[in-house]
Formats: sequence, structure tokens, C-alpha cells
Amino acid sequence: MNRSNKIDLVVLFPFLIVSVAISLYFDVKPLTSALLFFGFPSIYLLVRRPKNIHRVCAGTFLFGFLFGFGFDFIALINRAWSEPLSQIFFPNKILNVIAIDHIIWFLLWTFSIITFYEHFTDHERSDEVSHNYKWGLYTASSFIVVMLLLYLFEPGMLLFRYAYFVLGIVSTIPLVLLLIRRPSFYFKFIKVVPYFFILYLSYELVAIYLGQWYFPGQYIGQVNIFGLEFPFEEFFFWTIMSSVSVLSYYEIFVDDGK
Repeated sequence: MNRSNKIDLVVLFPFLIVSVAISLYFDVKPLTSALLFFGFPSIYLLVRRPKNIHRVCAGTFLFGFLFGFGFDFIALINRAWSEPLSQIFFPNKILNVIAIDHIIWFLLWTFSIITFYEHFTDHERSDEVSHNYKWGLYTASSFIVVMLLLYLFEPGMLLFRYAYFVLGIVSTIPLVLLLIRRPSFYFKFIKVVPYFFILYLSYELVAIYLGQWYFPGQYIGQVNIFGLEFPFEEFFFWTIMSSVSVLSYYEIFVDDGK
């Protein structure tokens, strides 16, 4: 890591401390926390060094909007997670399931992962989007269409036990396949895990403390940190695995897979 990147990485941690402090002091809502934890640090990285913005936006749309919408929809109807209505800025939900807050949250979350990856790990000059991108669009769009049709006409087919665990396992399949095919990605991906683990765990503890979200579903276990309890699935699939899972999709469908 060059000197400039070391400086940027060090600067990100005051962003984290300030995000925690503001969230706790002002008792903010999840979307405001997302801006603090994800949005402003990403803007800083963009200002510090221009990114392959075309590719970053393409990845954010595909995974933050399309895949994110489908993933969140299934999770919400199975009560993998939820939030009090008081924590939502836009109370009118799409099909009475997803609030606009969730869509914006997923976009900010994905944008922060890809921006960080492009800044610190992936140093290509090309802004070209992979030819595989169209297959990602087809896959995500087809899944959403089928999911919505089932929800409207056969909603029972979308309901299942231990939804968070099942969704977490499914979401990591591309990561496993990519690492089997190209083990070198292990060394690229592992570099991003410590930062996002600290970021997500901090955000999680703040969110649980403030009652920003809760977990009313079925889980394989619970984690208790500083007296704050949340599912093992949240700890493993979000705080540890989610950043590299998103990046595996990004490399397969958007970047060059090298």
C-alpha cells in the first residue's frame, strides 16, 4: 500500500468515530446512519482520487438496486429483519413490503464497498464494464419478475424457515465459485475484510442500541456484544462476509475478473 493510501485509510477511522458519535447523540434513523457510515467516507475517497466511476455506478445499480431489491424483499417477507415505522423516512412501502429507505440504504452500502475496493485494491485504469454485465442484468431482472409474480399470486412459495441463514448461504455461492476458479482473489478480497468488519460491527451495535432495526425471525444462534444481542447470521453474513460477497459479484459481472 502506497503512502497516499495509508493516509486515506487512517483518515477513514475518524469518519467512523464521528459517525458513531453523531448517530448516538442525535438518535438518528438508519438512512441517516447510512449516509454517515457509508456515504461521506465514499465521497472522501472519490475526491481524493477519481475512480472508474462508470464501472462503480454500474456495479452499484446492479447489486445495490436490482440484486439488493430482490434480496431485501425476500428477507422482509420472511421477517429476517425489520424496523419500527418510526425509523423510516418514507413510510409508504412498495407492495407494502419495502420502504424507499431500504433501497437508498442498499445503494449507499454497495457504493461504499465498490468505492473502497477500487480505491485501495483494484488499480486498473480502464473504466470499461465487462461483457458479463448484461448477464447480471438478465439474472437480476428475471429473478425480480418471478419473485413479484409469486408474491402476487402464490406468496406461500416465497416463505421458508431460517430465511437469513438460507439467503446468506445462497449469497456466498458466487464468492466460493470465484475463489475456486481464481484463488488469487483471496488475497485481494481479504484486504477489505478488516475495515468493513470494524465498520459494520460499529454500525450494528449503534443500530441495535438505538432500536433502528430488529430481528423477529428464526436464526441458528445469537451473538451478544456489550450486552447487545443480534443473530449469528447478521454477525457472520453481514459484518464478516457481505463486503467480499458483493465484490465477487462485482468481479464476475462488472469488472474483468483479474
